[in-house]
Amino acid sequence: MRIEHANSIREIEAEDVLGEFGYVVPFEGDSDADRMRIIYAPNGRGKTNLLRAVNLLLAPSPESFSALIEIPVRLMRITFISGGVIQLVRKQVSGSFTVSARLGADSESASLTVDPSDINARFLRRVWDGRDDFTKYIEVVNELSSGAVFIGDDRLLLTSEDQARPDARRRSAGSVSRLLEAVERMLTQAALASLSRESAQTGVYGEITRTTLEGASALTATAARTELEQQIARLLDAGTSLETYGLLSMRQVRDISAQLAVARANNARIPAVHRVLKPYFDSLEDQVETLTPVQELIDTFVTAVNRFLDRKSLEFSTSGGIRLVGRRQEHLHPESLSSGERHLLLLVSQAILATVERPLVIIDEPEISLGLDWQRNLIPELLRCSASGQVQFLVASHSTQIMGSVPRDEIITPSEN
Repeated sequence: MRIEHANSIREIEAEDVLGEFGYVVPFEGDSDADRMRIIYAPNGRGKTNLLRAVNLLLAPSPESFSALIEIPVRLMRITFISGGVIQLVRKQVSGSFTVSARLGADSESASLTVDPSDINARFLRRVWDGRDDFTKYIEVVNELSSGAVFIGDDRLLLTSEDQARPDARRRSAGSVSRLLEAVERMLTQAALASLSRESAQTGVYGEITRTTLEGASALTATAARTELEQQIARLLDAGTSLETYGLLSMRQVRDISAQLAVARANNARIPAVHRVLKPYFDSLEDQVETLTPVQELIDTFVTAVNRFLDRKSLEFSTSGGIRLVGRRQEHLHPESLSSGERHLLLLVSQAILATVERPLVIIDEPEISLGLDWQRNLIPELLRCSASGQVQFLVASHSTQIMGSVPRDEIITPSEN
């Protein structure tokens, strides 16, 4: 079941893209797959202009206004689940435009008009910052959305400011190495934050002191042994997957299990051992519960990447971070991978990062450099990687393999004036 957030997009509408074409992109639906919308149109129908305009509207700045001046579209409207709206309107398909934003159906709109004469090298940022209409508009848009990730058809990762830069197309996007470092930081910080929260709540030594001072356990040796064995089994069953990524060690639990296995069944000291170990095991169970969401996020990323890679694999641990290794366990540099492998890593990495950074990922022609099997499997993996953040995707593609990931009647095509 899909969970919608207030800043989730309900619909994107555009009129007179290139002066001729209209697009309506609804995101409503009950299934998780409804977070993905795929646009198909022949070349020259304004798909890339549409994607860029959406990205720029969600990240307002003088630079994004400058880029929007150059995009031929008469109307662009983004409606949110909350009832909020961001809109661009102009009388013609180029030139001056008015942007407006409101938080809800009954909220007051913040708007401003942008003229090409406002955008030049002499028009300093501080002049914009001094405009009350600009400041108010920025505040409303930022409350509606934290922006989007834009992945262009040349696999550059462009912010709205980047799009306005003359050298934008020459910049390396997403060096894959930098993206993997960002994913590594995100996953490691998530693990540390979970451990920090759990540590603040755990008083295992205080609990051991309390139970020891209380004296003898009411449990018999047999009952104490049974309870310990059951708790050990639960810990090993739930905690082993966390060991894979260095989130938690079960070594001491296994050592205790081995010693308990050779002790006599009626050993009179087992109740005392139970009294000391139970608070420790309870604490470990709390840690397992706290770290499991992080483990699932890490596992989703690692398994998604490795589902595509051949004769090499991606590994992660909290101590060693992300590593790419070959068949002989030799270290591989990300930039030494094939073009398709680098593109794949970029797309999956951005899907994971978007779960904490951006509510929308925009991808122009995700099929570039990907083989047919990879194209078929890409969309389901992007949805799986981003499920924890309910990230939405706006994708433009010519690939029948990509489009085959969604029902045919849900593929977005343009209308023509």
